[in-house]
Amino acid sequence: MEENLLADDPPSPPAPPAHSPPAHPLRGAMVLLVVAAALLATFVRVPYFVFRPGSVQPLSTKVMITTGQRFNATGEIHFTTVRQDATVNGWEWLEARMKPSLTLIEEDRVLGGRSRDENRTFNMQLMRVSKSTAVAVALRHLGVDPFRATGVGLAEVGGPSTDLLTTDDVILTVDGRPVLRAMDLVEVIRERGPGDVIDLVVEPVRGGESRMVSVVLGARDDDQTVGFMGVVPQTRWEDVEDLPVDVLVNTGRVGGNSAGLALTLSILDLITPGELTGGLQVATTGTIDPAGVVGPIGGIVQKVVAAREGGMDLFLVPASEAAQAREHAGDMAVEGVATLEDALAALARHGGQTRDLRLPTG
Repeated sequence: MEENLLADDPPSPPAPPAHSPPAHPLRGAMVLLVVAAALLATFVRVPYFVFRPGSVQPLSTKVMITTGQRFNATGEIHFTTVRQDATVNGWEWLEARMKPSLTLIEEDRVLGGRSRDENRTFNMQLMRVSKSTAVAVALRHLGVDPFRATGVGLAEVGGPSTDLLTTDDVILTVDGRPVLRAMDLVEVIRERGPGDVIDLVVEPVRGGESRMVSVVLGARDDDQTVGFMGVVPQTRWEDVEDLPVDVLVNTGRVGGNSAGLALTLSILDLITPGELTGGLQVATTGTIDPAGVVGPIGGIVQKVVAAREGGMDLFLVPASEAAQAREHAGDMAVEGVATLEDALAALARHGGQTRDLRLPTG
């Protein structure tokens, strides 16, 4: 027997009218427009990239000490990433316009004339150069140079040097005077005037038999009294063998060069005794050049949000972007730095052992 859950039977519904009024045509058209707009927003890609907060990744697991001692610490240096959405629909475009933690950038500005595949390759190359530079900067800070200058290569050849030199040549001497770096050649040419003849010893860029080349200097367009050789010089660097410490860095599929400062600090932390971070969890962003100068990066808002949400104690950022980073940092400390020395001083203010860093002896 079926149980009736109501105390009384419900009343019968009213009978429908004999003739229902027709649906309003304008209302139907509006519904169709809304549906069409929703479909367009969902399936049509717009020519923008959306940059979102990424992650903070510890570097101690990505830095390998292949020669020398390793010193693990309580604290940790992290690098920050930005998540890049390269396929953006209308809804994502609208979301990026409304959320302050997202940045919307035109596709052409991001790609710079490259295809998407070329852009990925370009960013991976930036990371490779960044890692090599970070290793060199860290070791040089400790008095160890992993590279040595071995001559002056030529990025471009023209003017008086046309048909005498090529971009495959490396200059070793000028009039018997060794030139190991690009500035050595620049200084020699500054001492000479138009019409002077200089005798060069050159060899192929990959080494081999040397030859003598004589070049008659021309005159500079901006100063007719100064000699002009017509080349763009660049130093040829070679690896130094048998270093007391050697480092490899594996950052996986992360591209770009904004992890340079973080890599340099992590390497210093791992190859020297003591707590570089003072036991803190430190996030870092910023490029670094061979002289230890910290350069600006993109996505500072996304990176500071990632660092804040990742529970970082301190965030080191390029000095020019510190004010913007603090606007989104909450209670997380932010320090702006312009050089490696600035970064080490900032860590010292927060309890880090950054003074008199040395490789262990014995």
